[in-house]
Amino acid sequence: MTGPNTLSALASAPAPMPVIARLAEFSFPLNVYAHLIAWDDGAVDYLHYGLFAEAGEGGGRAQVRASAALMRVLPPPCRLLEIGIGLGTTLARLQAMDYAVCGITPDLSQIAEVRRRLGPNAPVRASRLEDFEENTGTWDAMLFQESAQYIDALDIFSKASQLLRPDGTLVIMDEFAVLRRPGERENMHYWPHVQRWAERAGFTLDHCEDLTQQAAPTIDWLSSRVAHHRSALLNLPGVTDATLDALLVALEGYREKYASGVYAYLLLRFTRQRLPRWQLGRILPQHREEVATLFAAVFGHPISPALWDWKYANGRGSAIGVWEQGRLVAHYGGMRRDALLLGRPSVAFQACDFMVEPAVRGTLSRQGPAFLATATFLEHELGYGAPYEVGVGFPNLRAYRMPERLGLYRGALARIVELRWTALSARPSWRMQLREAPAWTPQLRAEIECCWQAMAATLGEHAVGVRDADYIERRYCRHPDKNYRIFLLRTRLGQRPLAAFVLRATGGEPGAASYELMDVLAPLERVAEVVHQARRLLVALGGAVFTAWLSDALLPVFNANGAAAVQDLDVIVPGNGWTQGPAHETLVGRWWLMGGDTDFR
Repeated sequence: MTGPNTLSALASAPAPMPVIARLAEFSFPLNVYAHLIAWDDGAVDYLHYGLFAEAGEGGGRAQVRASAALMRVLPPPCRLLEIGIGLGTTLARLQAMDYAVCGITPDLSQIAEVRRRLGPNAPVRASRLEDFEENTGTWDAMLFQESAQYIDALDIFSKASQLLRPDGTLVIMDEFAVLRRPGERENMHYWPHVQRWAERAGFTLDHCEDLTQQAAPTIDWLSSRVAHHRSALLNLPGVTDATLDALLVALEGYREKYASGVYAYLLLRFTRQRLPRWQLGRILPQHREEVATLFAAVFGHPISPALWDWKYANGRGSAIGVWEQGRLVAHYGGMRRDALLLGRPSVAFQACDFMVEPAVRGTLSRQGPAFLATATFLEHELGYGAPYEVGVGFPNLRAYRMPERLGLYRGALARIVELRWTALSARPSWRMQLREAPAWTPQLRAEIECCWQAMAATLGEHAVGVRDADYIERRYCRHPDKNYRIFLLRTRLGQRPLAAFVLRATGGEPGAASYELMDVLAPLERVAEVVHQARRLLVALGGAVFTAWLSDALLPVFNANGAAAVQDLDVIVPGNGWTQGPAHETLVGRWWLMGGDTDFR
């Protein structure tokens, strides 16, 4: 039996909607978006945002308005490459307007749908932009409609420089980040940096239209339609309540970022006005031999493939290159490092392999390769919203001055000093036992982790690279070129780990050998004991002295009794002066750094 309330609910419930098999094959959430538009409008022609003119307007109508806005800024009919083809509607319109157009996408389901709509000879290719080489240097224009956000912005300008004619046009309609906030990793391209990269690639911005107010309602429209058609959407392959809930949460995040001024929806047109001397791009695995050639020219010795992999492979590092006429002439790289900033988790980069070919090293202006490599790396990788929140590097005073003068560096966060101790003959402690770890074992891993956790608990006022078991194993046990020795300090009763440290032999004959203290894992109050034990160990190792590189803030911790000779090395840890990040003054004198935090010791 049904009552009036039940009848009312049935009347207001959405009618069952059919799954459209060919659209269901699209990747999530495009399959959802396509069905929402098809169910509401009876057909679907586009997969991009709409430009809404009034409340309650349908999504399909708003998409037509967005397409019209895009068409108004295109150059006259020409050879045009469309990156991202959607459902082929824009491509078909361009063909009808006499453009010689080709569309590319790596999405095979979209390729199939476009050929179903436009015919088997539709001018589409299954390719990523990064891999596309067809008719290089002959395209008059390139068009990105909400596809640019999925391609690294440096790759966009690098490929545009290759594919376009010298006076080519680049049109982009997409979302951008225009504001960055602490604690957020941003996936959208940061518009201020995109403008710089365009200029460095020789492109001039001749049209910039802010469509944020018209485009942002797309988020509300999508959220409302997901709620309305939720039961029907659950019939799509792979769509569950959990995936729809996650989609709604993501849309809410987008809504907040538009409302807070973090995101903007922009229509841009760039025209190439010059062919710059220097070409910028990301260093990728296929550039390894070029990097090795530059490395040998700069440092006078080769870098092994194994060492390059140790630094950069599998996402461990990233780098920016500068090319001149196809020859790599500058390189700025960095390795990822998990960190603790004043007690909270963060991600840092450790600068390494800053190289400029000797023949072009004299160009020290903001138009030179040294500046371009450094500035572009910092913009691409460092600061709020970027992959790394903070960075550390170890330039000598001479290498530090040029970037500081150009505004890339902002003062010193620390200076690196070298401490030198002599061997110490002393009786062993009845409470502690020092032993070398002969191999990396599960027990050693657990003990190293214990030492790191005890150390981290005392470093709430410091900035420090994480020294957990994963890091220690990779840094010291898997280094391809150098050998290190790990020592554990334990209680004699119970064998409880108290501290660990790492030594590297640096030369000398038996009885006069020297070692470097690379790393210490110990609570602050136990560091002095570690130094004492290392001095005792020197006698057993036949050593005379050992040294340690330290950030100067650690002098009171490592040299409380004044037993070490101290030398200032004129090595500076620079602050970031180029991109927005944690306040400089909050990190001055806070970094815990040792020789193991470099890539070259």
